[in-house]
Amino acid sequence: MIKMKAFQHLVIAFDGSEDGKDALELGIHISKQLHSELSVVQIEKNNPSRENALEENMGYLANNSIFPIDDMRNYPAVPQPKNHADTGEADKKTLAFKSETRRLLDHHHIKGDVTVLYGEPSEAIISFATDHNADLIVVGSRNMSGLKRLLFGSVSEKISQRSNIPVLIAK
Repeated sequence: MIKMKAFQHLVIAFDGSEDGKDALELGIHISKQLHSELSVVQIEKNNPSRENALEENMGYLANNSIFPIDDMRNYPAVPQPKNHADTGEADKKTLAFKSETRRLLDHHHIKGDVTVLYGEPSEAIISFATDHNADLIVVGSRNMSGLKRLLFGSVSEKISQRSNIPVLIAK
């Protein structure tokens, strides 16, 4: 007889899409039924604060270089700096995500952590779930065409293949 481990901590990957909402709803339902801890994560591929730090360092290197940058024609020595308002936009987007997710959790009368992670989605989700001793990862499924799936793979598929933690894919 196989003994099933109780799911005490669920991690739900939520990106705001309809598929993500399906995963969130399913995760909330399971969490309520099992009285388990809940963490909701969103993944951003780029960390705006790290991008700004890199640009600032590149600017320093360009201004203090031993190479004759002035002789280079048609090639910028430093990437064009992004508008620092972009960081503000990213912060607004993060706050909006957290606010919307918190509203959905409150609507269902459930407590949970809401976290924004940076990096490659499948790796970030697995790493977070492992670091926080999750018992189950809940993700949505995008119905990608065969060619897109072949070329890019889906995040849910990558997580289910690479994770040592059980994965539930909401459809």
